[in-house]
Amino acid sequence: MKNMKRTAASLLLLTGMGLLFSSCFLFRKAATPPPSPHQEIPRASLPPKVTPPPSQKTVPPPFGVSAFAKKIYKPVYNVVLFTPLDIDQVVSDTGFSVSNRTPLPPASLAGLEFYEGALLAMDSLQDEGISIKLTVYDTKSLSKPLAGILRSNELDSADLMIGDVNSRELQEIGSLAKAKQINFISAIYPNDAGITGNPFLTIMNSTLSVHCHAIQNFVQQKFGDKNILVIYQDNAQEKQNLTYMQQAYREMNYNFKSPLQPFEWSNNTTVNDLLPHLKKDKNNVIIIATLYPQVALSIIGQLIPLMKTYMINVVGMPTLDGNQDLKTNEYYGINVYYSTPYPYYNAGTDPAIRSMMWQFFNKYRSRPSDIALKGNEIMFYFGHLLRKEGVYFNSNMNDPGGKIYTAFNIQPVYRNDGIKEPDYFENMRLYFVQVRDGKSVPAN
Repeated sequence: MKNMKRTAASLLLLTGMGLLFSSCFLFRKAATPPPSPHQEIPRASLPPKVTPPPSQKTVPPPFGVSAFAKKIYKPVYNVVLFTPLDIDQVVSDTGFSVSNRTPLPPASLAGLEFYEGALLAMDSLQDEGISIKLTVYDTKSLSKPLAGILRSNELDSADLMIGDVNSRELQEIGSLAKAKQINFISAIYPNDAGITGNPFLTIMNSTLSVHCHAIQNFVQQKFGDKNILVIYQDNAQEKQNLTYMQQAYREMNYNFKSPLQPFEWSNNTTVNDLLPHLKKDKNNVIIIATLYPQVALSIIGQLIPLMKTYMINVVGMPTLDGNQDLKTNEYYGINVYYSTPYPYYNAGTDPAIRSMMWQFFNKYRSRPSDIALKGNEIMFYFGHLLRKEGVYFNSNMNDPGGKIYTAFNIQPVYRNDGIKEPDYFENMRLYFVQVRDGKSVPAN
């Protein structure tokens, strides 16, 4: 069931944001007996020999961050959720009294589903005896702007912050997280926004640098006797993606790796221009570095006729994830791979995802989007970490106790050698998906 008919009345859920989900002994000194007549009386008693205590080694705090050494457990944890609801656009001046027929803007719909997914996780956490008080902030609110919230003391009692944010919001909330030493989980945005020196930030939707390194390594190990081409366009992002892959190639210690051959694709380029670079006796692996799905699909469509002469496998960027056009018969007959940190490609057949989808439908009468799934499992995952590790769970963020369907591998990121604290933490676990003839299957 499509979820495009959602209405502003769904935001009534937000009116109840606060959810609760040794004894002492005295000794008398014994009398000293008189010395024997034949015993020499010492002229002066030597001071007692004192055995020095064993040396105690100072244990450094996890990742060099003193706050991470603290063990702070609470009966109820205060969690803050940032999401783009844009309430001011759909709520009247007198409060939550808009008509049920008022449709929600697309941005509000995505933000609402992120919240609804998190709220569903709150129900599950409560069932397990994990008590969380959830406070939600609309990052698009005009009546209560984010900048004002961050300047106030409203977030001083927060134990954890989770957000569906953009670049500017990531920088602003990340700055507060560092200043107040509150862990902040960026759940959706796949970018570090240029942030460094902030070990209280964790990025769950892996950055392009991580994807490009993983794609290069995947291609080298997945395919044998290969001829690798990297197709890119003349723009800053695709050139950067190429640079990431070339760096990964240089760093990779693998005896059977093949060189990456860059190929620039312009508006006038056709597949015929690619023919001199293809080999009939090898597996031609073509990496398409563009982030625009329609550009990638156009190139893939031109490669399909060449399958009669050449063995070709295509590897695309994570923006191909969830693209339904790729499953149409227009793209049958060729293997297309892509990377993703969230394995939702077969949501209808995975038992855990199906269970969540039915819970979501029963509560909200709609089918959850990927944003709802992410909100659900991020809230559940870190809710479990709070219970097991306390407020500063950073030394054990890969504990699988809160895993629903995604296995995370959260690691510290150090941008420069020699620094003591991480610049931030990031999920390094990526899944590779193969799409062929309308079907998606795991590829790693």
